[in-house]
Amino acid sequence: MKKKVNLLELRPTQFAIGMLEVDEKIKEVSRFKRRKRKTFLDDHVVPVIRGIDRALYVVDHHHFLVVCYHLGIRKVRYKVVEDLSRSKITYRAFWKWMNHTRNSYPFCQFGEGPRSEIYLPKDVRGLADDPYRSIAWFVRKAGAFENSDRNFAEFQWANFFRKKGLLNSHGLSGLERALVEAVTLAQSKAAKGLPGFGKLNLADQAKAKESVVKKARAAKRNKKHVQSL
Repeated sequence: MKKKVNLLELRPTQFAIGMLEVDEKIKEVSRFKRRKRKTFLDDHVVPVIRGIDRALYVVDHHHFLVVCYHLGIRKVRYKVVEDLSRSKITYRAFWKWMNHTRNSYPFCQFGEGPRSEIYLPKDVRGLADDPYRSIAWFVRKAGAFENSDRNFAEFQWANFFRKKGLLNSHGLSGLERALVEAVTLAQSKAAKGLPGFGKLNLADQAKAKESVVKKARAAKRNKKHVQSL
């Protein structure tokens, strides 16, 4: 059954998100008319796990929740996909299960970890910014790799791009250059083992690069960039 809850009652299961991705979605959703916004909210049902402490732990849609928070939307739909509130397992066993089943991502915005779950933010206002997570999202949206059903797949791509140091020389001011390079890397042999890898022809690779350049320029124009909540 899909119910509604105050989004600040939902517990994140990851440390970071891509704030540039959040910015893009805020711009998009803020333009929606009332009916389209309602459809958008109804279509995003947040999957949660009810923990041994009866708290609701978010399995997916962390970015969606932050977008809602910034737009003043407080109530969201959720669905319990696993209820462990009556389980006899210990606290440690619960978090071991969360990590093993890929229902939590214990790595910080620097790609380092695993970190202890006691440092997870209490609600979405505490999520940190991982710019490489945004790069992964932009590159996927451009078609340089496919969406994957595997939880936290884009974090794997983020860490792949992070290891290449795409932002080391110019920081976020070099986003356009970094995204073009990321598209090339996403098509390389080194990326073959990553979820959603798919080889494009040269024409589609060129289109993907053109797409990420447009996204980078739009991101630079966006003065509502979210540094923190």
